[in-house]
Amino acid sequence: MRILQITSHLNVGGVTRYILSLSKALKEQGHEIFLASAAGECDPEALELGFKRWVVSLHTSAEFSPQVFLADFRLRAKLKKEPVDILHAHTPVSQVLSERLSRWAGVPYVTTWHGFFRKNLGRKLWPCVGDRTIAISQPVREDLLHTFQVPDSRIRLIPNGIDPNAYARSMNEQEWQQRRRQIGLPPGCLVVGTISRLVESKGIDLLLRCFSAICMKVPEAHLLIVGDGSMRIQLQRLAEELSIAEKVHFTGSVAAVRDWLWLMDVFVFLPAKEEGFGLTLLEAMATRRPVVALRRGKGAPWVLDQAGVAAVVEPEDQEGLVAAVTGFLRNQQAAEAAGLRAFETVQQHYSLSRMATEVESVYKEVVEVRNQKSEVRNQI
Repeated sequence: MRILQITSHLNVGGVTRYILSLSKALKEQGHEIFLASAAGECDPEALELGFKRWVVSLHTSAEFSPQVFLADFRLRAKLKKEPVDILHAHTPVSQVLSERLSRWAGVPYVTTWHGFFRKNLGRKLWPCVGDRTIAISQPVREDLLHTFQVPDSRIRLIPNGIDPNAYARSMNEQEWQQRRRQIGLPPGCLVVGTISRLVESKGIDLLLRCFSAICMKVPEAHLLIVGDGSMRIQLQRLAEELSIAEKVHFTGSVAAVRDWLWLMDVFVFLPAKEEGFGLTLLEAMATRRPVVALRRGKGAPWVLDQAGVAAVVEPEDQEGLVAAVTGFLRNQQAAEAAGLRAFETVQQHYSLSRMATEVESVYKEVVEVRNQKSEVRNQI
């Protein structure tokens, strides 16, 4: 099957990681993968994986931007030369684009809803939910049913998945120590870490304030913040105001998070309110990190409750967050046991092979339905 994955861009983030990992698994199952989006930081990885890359200007959040129509024109030219069997859209903008391409090319399209979207005027007039809509968590499915009135028969619940074997530690002891020295982690320190976009909705400022209290209980603790965003300078200033700047390490944007996770003794998961699942949570679990998480939003709490492997605290409970992180830092045996349970949960319930097989089944379903309709029209 020839599959065109369409998204807004290939910058670092959960949606990009989802697309690349899913496409890799589908390619290994014998499918041919095309990937259309604006250029991004993860382009080299996409090319290395052997996907056919179609770069179009789609780096916009406006669903009816002129970029959408220009991308439509350019992709039609591509598809005339290299037709595909199915389109798979991953963002609101790419869903609108896929709707247009699907009508023109006569091929089905599938959408994955990675979070919760607003029902604006454009969404009311042109829902663009696809022949089938994949919800990455039960709360996202409920949102599709009740906010967007998508028929239940068109929704497929397929939780995110990752390859747990890909998150095995790749560094030897010497490389691991060298990485720690490079970012300023002193020998023997304990590392509290998170991976996040540095934006207001993630609550990194809350983590910094809690870390100030953690340092009083565990003086050898350091904080590793992996990611970048508009609040970075503001957060660095806050660390200085809290007198913890020398213990807080910002990495900036990184393409591969695995090795950074292995530097952490405790992972703090900070979901946004609109987060549909939280792929970073699975990545931390796959590296056997003990997880402390905030119960925030709709999607992330569903995952946490399903998995039952994280120490979960309410967003306003700063003392609870401090106590949970400190508990794992002080009790290595409990931390290792929690990490092992997390890893086993990923293996059993959140594997990439399971996700890819279920997505492939959706592809086959919509292609078969479209073929049956074509046969009926031809007989009339």
